[in-house]
Amino acid sequence: MHKKVTLKTIARDLNLSPGTVSRVLNGKAKEFRISDETVAKVFRFAKQMNYSPNLIAKGLQASKTFTIGLMIPDISNPFFALMAKYIQRAALKANYSILLVDAEENIEREKKQLKNMVSRKVDGIIAAPVGTVFDHFQDIIAEGIPLVFIDRYFKNADVPYISSNNYNGAYEATKLLIENGHKRIALIKGDEVIEPVKERREGFLNALAEFGVSQAKCWVVGNEFTIENGYLHTIELLESDEKPTAIFAMSNLIGLGVLKAVKEIKLKIPDDISLIIFDDQPYVSYIDPPITTVKQNSEKIGELAIEFIIKKIDNGSTKLASQLIATNIMVRSSVKNIN
Repeated sequence: MHKKVTLKTIARDLNLSPGTVSRVLNGKAKEFRISDETVAKVFRFAKQMNYSPNLIAKGLQASKTFTIGLMIPDISNPFFALMAKYIQRAALKANYSILLVDAEENIEREKKQLKNMVSRKVDGIIAAPVGTVFDHFQDIIAEGIPLVFIDRYFKNADVPYISSNNYNGAYEATKLLIENGHKRIALIKGDEVIEPVKERREGFLNALAEFGVSQAKCWVVGNEFTIENGYLHTIELLESDEKPTAIFAMSNLIGLGVLKAVKEIKLKIPDDISLIIFDDQPYVSYIDPPITTVKQNSEKIGELAIEFIIKKIDNGSTKLASQLIATNIMVRSSVKNIN
């Protein structure tokens, strides 16, 4: 029978103090000025011995469950599904588990799911809120539970958030369309109660203004991050007398609705209508033609979300500066130059 490998046995075999080994394995080597050589030696030996920390005992000692609650608006949305993947991956590296719940874009379900997470004694909560009501999140803060927002957030709330630079992403996408000669552009958007929607709309409108494109000849329509929203408004736009030459879809689901409508009407991208989608998903590069997108760095957002929440768990009074992560335009073949 193999002996159980513990922190104490590692310390004994390496002729180090248990405190030193503990600090190395808990990522506090720099804080206690432990040499890189010692850090490498501890990690190498722990890996060789297949050491796994006893999180239950550790949790009891520290009054922790080593579980982080993650609430997203819609698990069927590929953007949030991918972000959840990256958050779970980053949590695993930090020896935390994720309790994932779905608010289904419903404020009452969001409130219920928050209560469920609290009852499961999560150490902290990462959330992308679904609406404008903040009271139930304020209750979480009042209970002393660390909270971090991702993607969506409340600008005036004292809660750190990590999101994309939505304004710049929309501005650059609109600029690209204008540079390719488009002056009749339709923006199909989500619900404007959501902060990122306001910022993307502002980026779109400011780009029009700065490049001298008349807003009167452009369109801002839609009110949901759904396929149906993209589909219905695209049908309406493309069957009107004054058609847009380009559509800017504010999300991947809206973009799917646009693609469905264009195919149904028997038009072609980009010959008949140009398209840019805010959010880059794996399928867009396989569509014929491949779609130009605004790519969000979901992996970076996920990593920072875990970093932020663990800092808040370890020290609730820690002040964290919210961050907007840069986006990139992935230029493919869905924008026609009509200059």
